[in-house]
Amino acid sequence: MNNIYKVAIIGCGSIGGLKPDNIDFPDSENILTHAHAVFQHLRTELYAIIDINRKRLTQTKAKWQPQLAFRSFEGLEIHGQKPPDIVIVAVPTELHYKILHEIFISPNCPKLIIAEKPFCNNLAEANEISNQQKIPISVDYIRRFVKGYQEIKTQIDSGKFGKALNCRVLYTRGWKREASHAIDLMNWFFGKCLYKKTLKSSPIHDYSNEDPTISIFFQFEKCDNIVFQPCDGRKYGIFEVDICFETCRIRFIDNGLYYEIYPITEMNEWGHKSLNYRLTDVARYETRLNIALYNLIDNAVNFLDGKENLICTAEDAIAVHEILGDENGY
Repeated sequence: MNNIYKVAIIGCGSIGGLKPDNIDFPDSENILTHAHAVFQHLRTELYAIIDINRKRLTQTKAKWQPQLAFRSFEGLEIHGQKPPDIVIVAVPTELHYKILHEIFISPNCPKLIIAEKPFCNNLAEANEISNQQKIPISVDYIRRFVKGYQEIKTQIDSGKFGKALNCRVLYTRGWKREASHAIDLMNWFFGKCLYKKTLKSSPIHDYSNEDPTISIFFQFEKCDNIVFQPCDGRKYGIFEVDICFETCRIRFIDNGLYYEIYPITEMNEWGHKSLNYRLTDVARYETRLNIALYNLIDNAVNFLDGKENLICTAEDAIAVHEILGDENGY
């Protein structure tokens, strides 16, 4: 008989359990919160939710019906409850180090931790947590858990698309907060970062003064021309990745929910080879990014069963911190 793994979620905000009811609820197709992913998976149960904010705790409890609800992780010990198998850390980034350290030293230490990105507030904290690490940690760089991105990664590694000629990332809402997703994607797709330079442009403070949205040029092992271009998230949100390979162009669009592959035509209207933009020839696919959190939980279950490795580890997250730089984002 398969084990049912008990899950505790620390942090009942937007990613923890409280996306708006019209887009994330128990019967919705979208799985946009950790609580929904745990609720949906047949091998997990929502054992406990934890949040210092009483209102969020009450709302999350009413929506997802956990067994237990406390205002601190110590509540499990104080009330004599058994340790969870999995703890999800979904508090603000600046609290990750403190919460992870508390979990390590707690008698309620789980078998596995899932931490939200970007793991810690800076590289020093991330390295210290890694040195203290007593149990496995999975990090939610969410695109690694998406079937569409996994398929493209496999085809990049196989050489199907040829060499990556260039890549452009459009993003909003913070170098550390949002660009970290794209940095992890570049690490995953293209190997080690070889060079980074901040480009001369005005920082956009569309998320916070401490985490501006900035323009950066990179060289990676398998792509030596990558540019991150900032947009102003106060106007609208965007997260798109556009890669020109030798044999085609691939665009991840609609904030990553779809990707398009543009083939090459041997002769266009002007008599030379170019990309083919005919709607009948451009292939569009769903990535299934909207259920990535379910896949994250599924990977955790399979890891605890001894059937899979973790898809994204603390070491992967530290590699992102090494590129992010200091805590001010430069």
